[in-house]
Amino acid sequence: MSRWYTGYFSPDFWSLVRHEYTAARTAGEVAYLVKTLEEHAPGRRVLDLGCGLGRHAVPLAEHGFEVVGVDVSRWALDRAEEAARRAGVPLAVVCADLLERAPLPEADAAVCLQSFGWGEDEEQRRLLRRVRDRLVPGGLLILDHSSVTGILARYRASDRFEADGAVYEFARSYDAVSGRSRGELRVTRPDGSVARLRDDLRLYQPPEVAAMLRDSGYEIVRADADFTAGSPVEVDTRYVQFVARVPARPEPAVLDYARATPAPGTLDLRWAPDEVEYARDAIEAAWAEAGAANRAQDEDRAKGRAGLGAGIGEVARGLAVDDPYGGGRAAPVLARHFGADITPDRVVTGAGTTGLLHALSLLAAPGTLLCTPYAHPDLPAWASALGVALRPFDPSADDAPEVIARTRPSLVLVERPGVLGVLPPLDRIRALAEAAAGVGALLVVDEAGATYAGPRASAVPLTSRVDGLVVLRSVSKGYCCGGLRAGFAITSDGVGADLRRVAPPLAASALPMEVALRLLDRGDALAPLRAAVAEAKPELIEGLRSLGVTVEPGHPALPWVTTSQACPPGILGKPVRPLFAAPLTRISVPLSRARRDAFRAVVGR
Repeated sequence: MSRWYTGYFSPDFWSLVRHEYTAARTAGEVAYLVKTLEEHAPGRRVLDLGCGLGRHAVPLAEHGFEVVGVDVSRWALDRAEEAARRAGVPLAVVCADLLERAPLPEADAAVCLQSFGWGEDEEQRRLLRRVRDRLVPGGLLILDHSSVTGILARYRASDRFEADGAVYEFARSYDAVSGRSRGELRVTRPDGSVARLRDDLRLYQPPEVAAMLRDSGYEIVRADADFTAGSPVEVDTRYVQFVARVPARPEPAVLDYARATPAPGTLDLRWAPDEVEYARDAIEAAWAEAGAANRAQDEDRAKGRAGLGAGIGEVARGLAVDDPYGGGRAAPVLARHFGADITPDRVVTGAGTTGLLHALSLLAAPGTLLCTPYAHPDLPAWASALGVALRPFDPSADDAPEVIARTRPSLVLVERPGVLGVLPPLDRIRALAEAAAGVGALLVVDEAGATYAGPRASAVPLTSRVDGLVVLRSVSKGYCCGGLRAGFAITSDGVGADLRRVAPPLAASALPMEVALRLLDRGDALAPLRAAVAEAKPELIEGLRSLGVTVEPGHPALPWVTTSQACPPGILGKPVRPLFAAPLTRISVPLSRARRDAFRAVVGR
């Protein structure tokens, strides 16, 4: 695809604008950039997007910044490199189209001056997102654009300029519907030859650019007029500079697991593999029932058939095209398990809660996500990548419903329990759901860890009584069946349809779903595990405290504690790196005799 700007910024163009881009103007702009970068950028690696002849890139390098200039014109980049050599400073360059997938290196900051608005709106958004992804957390973008109101105040449909024996004639028009200014620059060179350069620019109002930045995942620090920090943007301001920051980006929690390896002799309490012994009978029974039920069906259909077509193999081959979101199969079992009125249209199954959280992140965009300071990072990570603003709040605070009403988020995420082991009471969940529904938002309650407390502690029954509520459940925690990748979203009336619009159908495979539902249909199968935790957890708390570790015990049914301190020697806990709070360590309760003995050895008992 040929774009107008690939041939526009030619020697003829630069012969004209050198009369506009004076040394004094450039010095003022560079001073503004240097001051802003030194105040706000986390480092000195800078991308100059649309660097041209290096008018800003070379002076920035002279001020000690490590600059990479990016431009579509090889001719211009050659001149930029030549200018850098004359100045005796390093300058790396990349010849690429910014509206395509330009290979941008990681940087601490990016500046984009008079190079915004060349493409369509969505192309500009994609550019902003690609730049965001190459900036480090806290990285800075200085984005300069020509304000349409300031341009139109000086707009001329035609103009003429003579310099150095050349004649420059302009003809342009502005389309108020598309917001684009299209024109032709006719250059008559001193030798009489003629060049015609055509442009096609999208001129924005400052609020439009601000919205694009926010939708692309930036936080706006300020907006300046005409390269003067603190100067207010007025209707007749011609050049507007947005100073925007890339917030810290969470990443999926599973990526943390491979970052620490227990040293020999270290007791690994990042998780509790011994939990499975208290759920093993229920797990084995569920598998046996799944196979037995299908074998009976096989015998009715085809006597004597063996191999893959029998038992569990036949279940695994199933493709529930008649129930692609799983509500028909899951709703009756979930209703019995939670003692609630649940209809199939209010259930969406997925590949664990992770798959459902990913789908829900799409419902957060565009808008704001309210989440707890210690939120599980998956949904915030995906929502942030879509440009959703992340805001922390405390769901247990007295004014939490008022915060929701005031913030007007698109989605509210509450873990029940969260990493601190707090199980918010059901009347608090109801109040939060009502506040969210009042501003058209969804309240998502992630109950992946609530399995330990038993089905009667769940918020699932509230989905029949309040609007705008989604409760997530799985058979990972406690059941030790995370490999099944079976997750359930139980929603308020009407919300299931919204979730199905973004969730993939057939995401939960037939065999894992069959086993998961049979596990849930066994009632409170984790009661033995709950009893074991109640017996072993006090010893863990007492032992850690005897070693000088301050412990937050959390709910008594939960098999972990947390501390803000380092683990004592000989113990490895799971690091928790929250977005909006100080780091913590989660330490699992040892349950088996061997692990409890190992803990006692560390404590010295």
